Amino acid sequence: MKNEILTLDNNDPKVIAARKAEKALFDFYTIEPKEQYITLPENGYKIRVLEFGMGEPLVIVPGNTGDAFPLASLIAEFKGRRIIAINRPGGGLSEGMDHNTVNIREFAHQTLNTIFEALNLKNVDVVAHSMGAHWSTLLALEHPDKVKRLVLLGNPGNIMGGKPPLAMRLIAIPALTKLAMKLMRPKKVEAALNMLKIMGHSKDFIATLPQQLAVAYFAFQNLPHYGISSISLIQNMIPEIKAEELSKLQQPTALILGTNDNFASQETGKKIVDAMPNGTFYPVQNSGHLPWLENPEKCGKLILHFLNGN
Repeated sequence: MKNEILTLDNNDPKVIAARKAEKALFDFYTIEPKEQYITLPENGYKIRVLEFGMGEPLVIVPGNTGDAFPLASLIAEFKGRRIIAINRPGGGLSEGMDHNTVNIREFAHQTLNTIFEALNLKNVDVVAHSMGAHWSTLLALEHPDKVKRLVLLGNPGNIMGGKPPLAMRLIAIPALTKLAMKLMRPKKVEAALNMLKIMGHSKDFIATLPQQLAVAYFAFQNLPHYGISSISLIQNMIPEIKAEELSKLQQPTALILGTNDNFASQETGKKIVDAMPNGTFYPVQNSGHLPWLENPEKCGKLILHFLNGN
């Protein structure tokens, strides 16, 4: 299939609303990014990269469709580091795409490698969530010179049996695609965080999250390319990384998994880590698929402790 770049019009009210909502969220956590776009020479996609702070580089690779904004509270904890957040294709105001048009495994690690090359990043720490964690694991396997230490947040994509809950997998059935795309666009800000319930976060906890986060989710989920980018990513799931391949992962790697993560059990998390030569497992009690949400300060300290070689 032909690659079709789903561009965004900066004058589109929905794009303007997303930028405004993202800025309000970053302002809430007193972080301010610098923005740049990197074009993938293989297919022409423009990838939005955000940088926060100064110091030793630390790359963030978001999960889901690739939006960096849900990690704002965690990014705020990484003081003294140069944070480089990569909004994967389809997310974070990067150009959208139908993931069914590419060899998804090759596209995943090649995309990250191209961005690392463009930013002259070698032997750097990487913190990645969910599907971004799967992409980053492939980067560490295929381009080991790029990754120094690796932190995987939540179930790391399609690795050793981890998978989205049934409700999310159903939306990827082709016959349900149009309906799913409609349902994925919340009509009210109050409904924008409902997806977090499916991911193991309690209703009571979600009610305590800042309004700026709900507004950002609402705005980004209503962008023109959000539906096709998200659904095609689930439809064209990267082939599973099995234990045999994980045994070749030489970088020190930590898996931080919430005990309420509906994508993978604690048992699965431990099996993933046990398959790695240098793996460490950190359970986070009473937390869902985004394990930093309940306690960003605790997760931030845990991550920095690991990245410092402790």
